[in-house]
Amino acid sequence: MSTKRGIQKDNNIKVEVRTLDDFGDYIQEMIDRTQFNGVILNDREGNPIIFAVVKGINEDLNNHILQTRRYFSYEESCKIAILTNMVDMFFYSDFEIPGVMDETPFYKIHFPSFTQQDVDFLEQFQRDYFLDHFQDLYAKWKEQYVL
Repeated sequence: MSTKRGIQKDNNIKVEVRTLDDFGDYIQEMIDRTQFNGVILNDREGNPIIFAVVKGINEDLNNHILQTRRYFSYEESCKIAILTNMVDMFFYSDFEIPGVMDETPFYKIHFPSFTQQDVDFLEQFQRDYFLDHFQDLYAKWKEQYVL
């Protein structure tokens, strides 16, 4: 189940997102997508924790990093941003400055060369596991991926 809402941060930028009850709905949203800018996954208290931006399969994700960074800053509780065109998937966080999306993804997946390491990484995003272990995952990723 998803709900739709708009976030207006200033006169020039409006972000339309869908809030999902679970990550399986996120996959269905990517398949069924029409007009929206992103998908938010909430924590157990209803606060946005993951923001995902889905672009067309032929889109160069590097052209959408700044846009994703702006969207990420709209929800203070967001800690993970996912930018994908379903060929590549970039995972960002705010490891360097809290509340500000890092310029470099802490993890990248290239689906044509999908590995067991990628499977293991994505398994951590199973809703209940992710929500129950988010603080530990965040700390582990920060230590593992930040210099």
